[in-house]
Amino acid sequence: MAINRASFEDIIDRVHTIPSLPEVVTQVSRLVNDPMANSDQISGIMVKDGAMVSKMLRMVNSVYYGLKEPVHDLDAAVRILGFKTIRSIALSISVLNAFQQQNAAFNMKAFWAHSAVSACLCRMIAEKSKVCDPELGYTIGLLKGIGKLILVENAPDETRAIVAVAKEYKLSFHGAAREVLSTDDAEIGAWLAARWELEPAITETIKNQYDLAKGRQQGMVAMCLFSEYLCGLKKLRVSGECDDPTLDTEVWKHLGLDKNALVELLTRVNDEVDNAKQLMAMAS
Repeated sequence: MAINRASFEDIIDRVHTIPSLPEVVTQVSRLVNDPMANSDQISGIMVKDGAMVSKMLRMVNSVYYGLKEPVHDLDAAVRILGFKTIRSIALSISVLNAFQQQNAAFNMKAFWAHSAVSACLCRMIAEKSKVCDPELGYTIGLLKGIGKLILVENAPDETRAIVAVAKEYKLSFHGAAREVLSTDDAEIGAWLAARWELEPAITETIKNQYDLAKGRQQGMVAMCLFSEYLCGLKKLRVSGECDDPTLDTEVWKHLGLDKNALVELLTRVNDEVDNAKQLMAMAS
């Protein structure tokens, strides 16, 4: 007898409350891509959310950003770091606060550690490969796993089945999801990114993050695959990621990197883990 697997539409129909980004973050995201926007406009929007500004300034003044002098107001932070970095920080805070659910079958602490490291790695890979703006890379790295959290919250039984199948057959979460469902975390994550009105390049990359043959953003998909491979080598895994780390050789071509880059990035992963933990602690 055929098993009736939940489809993308089935999962989305269960989402009664869509996690939302604060309006100030949505507005800043729109301004980031507006060539006429200025720092005063960004600051004017952000100051409406005092709690977020306080967290942002703590993050801006952390060792990670390496400012020579501490900054005490958001306007200065915007001028020094730029619109896109400010958007990255605001998104980090917002996304972490939007998903606080706990689930016995899914390790949330490991998920956020992985997301934070992925964001930092994608930023580094983007810097080296020039496939996209480093801050866009950071945003994609941070959000690419977000579909898993929609599943954790709205399809807990299926999520437990995905993790169990992954463990039994040594599969990735994505591979196991396709055994249990007729959709996967990438398709669901892209749906959420679109609902958040993030730019199409982010949505498309999240949707195709496991398949270089799809879409128009192969460079950014390669970036995602490379960051995931590095996390796998360092055993920075999410619940249900039970496959052995492998890397499609086409990734090198799309990134324009050689294997020396692998050695260099691996030496920096440990520092990124520490940085990511500090940033996530400040954001939460």
